[in-house]
Amino acid sequence: MNDTLIIPAGFNGPRLSGNGGYVGGMMANRFGGNGAVEITLRAPVPIETAMTLSRGADGALLLHDGETLVCEARAGSVDHLAPPPAPTDWDEVLRFGEEGGSPPESDFGECIVCGRGRAVGDGLRVLGLAGPQPGHSLSCYLPHANHADATGRIRPEFVWGTLDCPGAFAAQDPDDLRPALTGRMTVKVMDRPRVGERCAVVGWRIGAEGRKLYSGTALYTDAGKLCALGTCTWILLRS
Repeated sequence: MNDTLIIPAGFNGPRLSGNGGYVGGMMANRFGGNGAVEITLRAPVPIETAMTLSRGADGALLLHDGETLVCEARAGSVDHLAPPPAPTDWDEVLRFGEEGGSPPESDFGECIVCGRGRAVGDGLRVLGLAGPQPGHSLSCYLPHANHADATGRIRPEFVWGTLDCPGAFAAQDPDDLRPALTGRMTVKVMDRPRVGERCAVVGWRIGAEGRKLYSGTALYTDAGKLCALGTCTWILLRS
């Protein structure tokens, strides 16, 4: 296998590199199969750059920018995860959406997933906050036609994106908020939501080790259907 992948401008997390969830979803698409996929980010993912895809000896899918290994994908599992139940108080979900996300002036204000600086139909606008219980997060997501395929379902790479930032909202210490970047993400997509199908993303803290934080995320429709489930390792930036 020898192919290329370009992350277009606008599909960023930090302003100058690709969003980890979106990149993970693109890698999972290329990796193939219906099971969970684990991606590991080894370096910032450049924007508008032709990167090379190849298969490793162990079957992993490798993404290189020149000689630099940027990302790798392999089969994973989320069977060990026990997500919180789907939210039932949609007034609360909507309130978290109205108040949450990354402010436009922040480092992640233009993030394709959580940035409030992104217009409806441009960014995913998965907007949420830590809470309502300690070690959890709640985010609101309204699927838009711009992110759907011809069947009206949200494309897998965007489903991956919805599970990214809400994990950081849950994993971070609210008394010591620092920028964190996606290091590793494992996701299984079960049932992609349809355009206009109101959704919530529930995040929960799994643990921490030094500068690494661990979280889980689950995407639910307002009918309580579990659409996707994931786990993420976050790397806190040094002060």
